[in-house]
Amino acid sequence: MRTPAQSWSRRRILYVSAGVAIPVFAGSLLSAQRAAPRPDATQLSALVEGLLRDHGQGIEASLWLGGDAGAGVFERHASVPRPTASAIKSFYLVELFDRFAGALDRPLPGVEGALADDAHAAISHFTPEQRAEIRRELNGATVRRVGLVMMGTAPASNIVYNAAANVTTAVLGGPEALTALIRKRDAAFAAVSARRYMLRNRREHGDNEAPAIALAALYQRLAARRLAGIDATTMDGIHEALRRRDDPALGRHYEKSGNLDSDPLSEVRAGWYDTAKGPLVYVVMATQPIPGPAGRDASSQQLAKTADALARAIVQAGWAATR
Repeated sequence: MRTPAQSWSRRRILYVSAGVAIPVFAGSLLSAQRAAPRPDATQLSALVEGLLRDHGQGIEASLWLGGDAGAGVFERHASVPRPTASAIKSFYLVELFDRFAGALDRPLPGVEGALADDAHAAISHFTPEQRAEIRRELNGATVRRVGLVMMGTAPASNIVYNAAANVTTAVLGGPEALTALIRKRDAAFAAVSARRYMLRNRREHGDNEAPAIALAALYQRLAARRLAGIDATTMDGIHEALRRRDDPALGRHYEKSGNLDSDPLSEVRAGWYDTAKGPLVYVVMATQPIPGPAGRDASSQQLAKTADALARAIVQAGWAATR
């Protein structure tokens, strides 16, 4: 698992760029209920299938495009659970900020306990030097700080970035308890599974998975600012953690990507744009069973390029349909 980039085309190994923390205000009810325009499905399907065919190497992909309410205007295998990589952290963020709503700028309770035990599953797979770095960066950190680091919005090393998600998981009761919290939040999240701490062996207890339609449902509710149990101030904090660089044409961008370079290679692009015509929600989940002849690094980079191309294709089609 590598550190996420702030845009689809930039991939870093060691450090995450700081995001833009700007308050987000609720749009009008009319805007929140506006359905996304429908792109030409035949043309878009042909483009998507062409990109997948060009990639080859056993690639599988799920895609979803739509507005902030209702069914998608374009879907492909959206109900198939696939590895989420760090994209699952958006679900973690919701549960973390809801659990400590009203206290986001106070130290996160339980961090010291989770990090004190070298044998705890949240940190036992890290080296002594890495555990020292994690403790230095996260002991005493506020709830908001842990969330921002976990989402790649605040600068941190790749180890601390992933350890922030592990601390979140531990504080919320572990993978099984966190899965239960996520699924209880909304029926649309019923197929989301948090099975392992970040950077642990994917075969140890199974992978973290979700179908594209679950990620789409989450971002629909966040874009519309209507997610069960989340108050306005907490919603502002969630938006802050997801905020990325604005697009000159599409507007404000909120997203959480993810990638895994172990087998199966996995890439996720998911989020939404606050366009002038209303939110445009997108999800791309792509997997490749094993590296190709060029090797693991090259195969992972190529899968990332294909995921980027798929995301651009569906977002541009959705945007073009609004004009």
